Amino acid sequence: MPRVAPRLLPFVLSGLLAGAAQAATLDFGVAYAQPATGLWGRAGLSDLEVLGGTAAFGLSPRALDLTYSRGLALPPLGAVNARADLALTWQGGVRAGSRLTGSVGPVALNLGLTAFTVGAQAVNPLAPFAEAPTDLRERGLTGDGALRYRLSRELVVVAGGEFGAQPHLLAGIEGRRVLTRALPAEETLAEPAVGAASGEGSPADSSAEPGPPGAAPAEPTPEAEQETVGTLSWRLGARAGRGVLGVTGGLGYATESGLSLGLDALVGPQTFGVTGSVSAAEVLGEGSSLRLYAAYEPWRVASTPLRAGLEATWTAGPGILGLTVSGGRTRSGGAGYAARVSYALPLGPQP
Repeated sequence: MPRVAPRLLPFVLSGLLAGAAQAATLDFGVAYAQPATGLWGRAGLSDLEVLGGTAAFGLSPRALDLTYSRGLALPPLGAVNARADLALTWQGGVRAGSRLTGSVGPVALNLGLTAFTVGAQAVNPLAPFAEAPTDLRERGLTGDGALRYRLSRELVVVAGGEFGAQPHLLAGIEGRRVLTRALPAEETLAEPAVGAASGEGSPADSSAEPGPPGAAPAEPTPEAEQETVGTLSWRLGARAGRGVLGVTGGLGYATESGLSLGLDALVGPQTFGVTGSVSAAEVLGEGSSLRLYAAYEPWRVASTPLRAGLEATWTAGPGILGLTVSGGRTRSGGAGYAARVSYALPLGPQP
């Protein structure tokens, strides 16, 4: 395998040249992580149209990574989306994964599977401190699945689980409520009639008293218009399995302006975990985004128990500049951190 990987370089370079001729995105990134990983760089292409789907690939001193995704519409039932990932390290390690999402009527399914013979940090040095927990074993098989059934527009039942280093099941219910407020009524000033202003009256004009019995009633006052303030969501359920048993609960709030807040907790006998995040748009300028997250999950046996990070993007010239800073406490009790600066540049004709 170590000799096979470098032989792929000509194919990667030819793909870069071919991808530049169509609408695609050229990605650059430089990262630094401790412990052990050190300085790391990567370049790649994404948003490539291949065989009716979208492909991406990248090259770094550590690995070659490939991704392919494709969606399929099934009107009037729903849609299916599939994604496959493959990473080959120059030392011979392999990571292969896939994810399938789909919906048919009120039912939505999300399935994921990953097999690997090398740790995630060998391909992505920021993986240990990512917001979502990452299985950091050097070899193994892991997967997850979730089935969602929509009872109504505001209520969903969820069932699923995870397998691998820590198999367990989960079940719960989720709800959402759109928050609105009444807009203030606009005050209108009626102009006086010409005759009344000049003092000239008529039988109809001079009548200032209410009309006689039987007269037509006044038109009803129109209802005040409603404005959406935000969407409040809640979650309640349970997890049970190897090394975990507890009740889960969470709240979320999102506005149309791009502000989003979330907080979730897991509490049970000898089990505790809490995760939270806040994200906002345009706070760092037009076209920018900012996200902060933190997670403390000591019950997970194969992931970093304490993770926190900041993710930000800005419009910089013709492309997007990104910054990620993260860190936490590893399973061994030591501290770690990572940082990455990236730039995404659109290529070819743009819509």
